[in-house]
Amino acid sequence: MSFEVSFRPEQIGNAPDIRAQVLHKCKEKNKGIQVISKSFIDARRKDNVKIIYRVDTYSHKEYEQLQRKNIEDALPLMGKSIIDPEDRPIIVGFGPAGMYAGLVLCRYGLRPIIIEKGSSVDKRAQDVNTYRTKGEINSDSNIQFGEGGAGTFSDGKLYTGVSSGLKGFIGDVMIKYGAPSDIAYDSHPHVGTDNLVNVVKGIREEIISLGGEVHFDTSLTDVVISGGKVTGIKTNRGDFPCSHLLLAIGHSSRDTVRMLYSKGITMESKPFSVGVRIEHRREMIDKAQYGFDTSLYKNIFAANYKLAVDTITGKKLYTFCMCPGGEVIAAASSPESICTNGMSYRARDGRNSNAALLVPVSSSDYGEGVLDGILFQEELEHKAFVAGGRNYSAPVSTYGSLMGNTTSVGAVIPTYTPGYKETDLGDVLPSFVMETLKDGICNMGRKIKGFDNPDSVLTAVEARSSSPVRILRVNETYESVNTTGLYLSGEGAGYAGGIMSSAIDGIKCANRIAESMLK
Repeated sequence: MSFEVSFRPEQIGNAPDIRAQVLHKCKEKNKGIQVISKSFIDARRKDNVKIIYRVDTYSHKEYEQLQRKNIEDALPLMGKSIIDPEDRPIIVGFGPAGMYAGLVLCRYGLRPIIIEKGSSVDKRAQDVNTYRTKGEINSDSNIQFGEGGAGTFSDGKLYTGVSSGLKGFIGDVMIKYGAPSDIAYDSHPHVGTDNLVNVVKGIREEIISLGGEVHFDTSLTDVVISGGKVTGIKTNRGDFPCSHLLLAIGHSSRDTVRMLYSKGITMESKPFSVGVRIEHRREMIDKAQYGFDTSLYKNIFAANYKLAVDTITGKKLYTFCMCPGGEVIAAASSPESICTNGMSYRARDGRNSNAALLVPVSSSDYGEGVLDGILFQEELEHKAFVAGGRNYSAPVSTYGSLMGNTTSVGAVIPTYTPGYKETDLGDVLPSFVMETLKDGICNMGRKIKGFDNPDSVLTAVEARSSSPVRILRVNETYESVNTTGLYLSGEGAGYAGGIMSSAIDGIKCANRIAESMLK
């Protein structure tokens, strides 16, 4: 049985225990086990905003079956025996795809060896902070590389358009290791960067407890292939033999992609997007979306939005990775480049809200070569470095300045650190991107009041929303189309886009590996 209950913001916003408040209002509260399965805000009428919760009621037997199903969906091969205990799979990359693949393989008893170019999450946090405060970048340990992947410092947004029964398992694991329990039902589940640090450490510790290994600060330098089959890898810290190699390298592992391309691993360029981060005052977005300031309530978080508009250039402009009450962060992974991303802490109570504003690009924009998209990204990021003053400050502009007015930064203060410089973003972005931004922001202002305010701040450049290449794999096995034993997963291979979809892909890939290693 399922039913819904609703509250006005003042009824639930500061409740000490949301679950108790919701179940108290349920008419069937004494029958069976009750689970909140969904929550969302209905703000279609700003004078009558409702926070709605759906509650599902189960018998004890039904609830036990539901819990078992989450595990069975992720681990359908449990009970099978290992063919060769000495044959250990290797995973390259410890982001969402690599972590969940490693966890699944460990629960099967296959003891994977995991290597990660970046550092452990605690050391990585220090490196990220050094870059943000001093402009000193560590090319191997930063926002893009290290334990937990890029998502660890992009606040753990779990909402995705991918439909999969694996979401329950992924959420259960995160909650077990410290994620808020509401990620199981919130329509915009959000772990928060501050919580993700403990979540990724918890997953790593379970992997190690089950016989897996995790090697940080270890870079893949070569894949050893003989007769069209993987036989091992080479790293900066030694060589490892293997017959099953899973690459979960993330969307910024440009050196690895170039190495694979030089070895003849089949890949192709793919469309991606580039643009800027736009910042508004959080309170303004809250009132435009909900009609009230969310800072009044501890249980109602800053407002989200998701927009897409057509423009006069023929290109769409769309928002991505919206960070309510968050910050624009320095996300470069190489010297003399500027790349932005966004993040929020769990509370989402910062002074600004931001989102990526992206314009799709394809080979007709950046070149026909397989690696031309990477070159295009690198060129934009270096231009941003130059435009920002060559000191790791980011180039920024108000929307008013973009439109030819004299508006300067003031009402909305950029959150980007280590610093920013007001400049002409046309020195960074191609003209078609600039024209798309100008027209598209105006059109978005018709959907959210104030979105096109002249004092809105644009920070360049956002260029890594997804990988510019796809490493081709066989649909059924997840193996490279021309190299046996080479498995491809996640954002870096071009098959996912975000924490949840990457974790789902990693689990599926791990099960394909397990099928060939278990009997």
